[in-house]
Amino acid sequence: MAGMDDPTILVPIDVSESSTSIADPELVELLHPLQVVLLGYFPVPDQAAPEQLRDQYGEEATDRIERAADAFADRGGDVEAVVVFTRSRAESVDRLAAEYDCDVVLTAGEFERVDRVLVPLRGDPNLERIVAFVGELLAESDATVTLYHAVTPGEDPTQSEFILRGAADRLREDGLDRERITWEQSETESPAAEIVSLAADHDIVVIGESEPSLRGRILGDVPSRVIDRTGRPVLVVRRRG
Repeated sequence: MAGMDDPTILVPIDVSESSTSIADPELVELLHPLQVVLLGYFPVPDQAAPEQLRDQYGEEATDRIERAADAFADRGGDVEAVVVFTRSRAESVDRLAAEYDCDVVLTAGEFERVDRVLVPLRGDPNLERIVAFVGELLAESDATVTLYHAVTPGEDPTQSEFILRGAADRLREDGLDRERITWEQSETESPAAEIVSLAADHDIVVIGESEPSLRGRILGDVPSRVIDRTGRPVLVVRRRG
């Protein structure tokens, strides 16, 4: 499998006046060994001018994102920060992910600590990047990982087992102890519903982008349904090409 050297993660943070969202200590602890780009976005209503809001709230927004950046820097993390005033969070995430060549985008959710990570897999070109990223993410963690693959009703489960065993082998090669890795497969016509159910017993989800565009992910598909319904932080591994 192809590796993912020094992955870069885009972390969107709402820096509007009403937001209290600053980098969570548990999030910092999980991500600090990796390269992080903090995207401080300030939502702009349709009736307002971005320039006017920037003049009014720019200093406050910059202070918020710099405090978040300091939390990563204090742990020795490699962090960059940028502030945008935008009418579309999705478009800003897409643009900045491309501009900073980010490998992964975080969609925030609620968690107290990261002990269990769920990794739904499919047999697509993004598989290698997902598994390589999980190895990097958990290199300095004691968290366990559950690999999951859905089998279409009537489909031969052999290929599913091949995918899961191969992913588990790769994680062991990357240094994860065998005891930290489990895998599951199930026959279902609704992979998203099954993933949401499994996510309830996990702290964070790592899933692959279905299209080489975050707009495609946000507009539909399994990843977006998982993001909308789990309430958990979701790390979306971007495709290349």
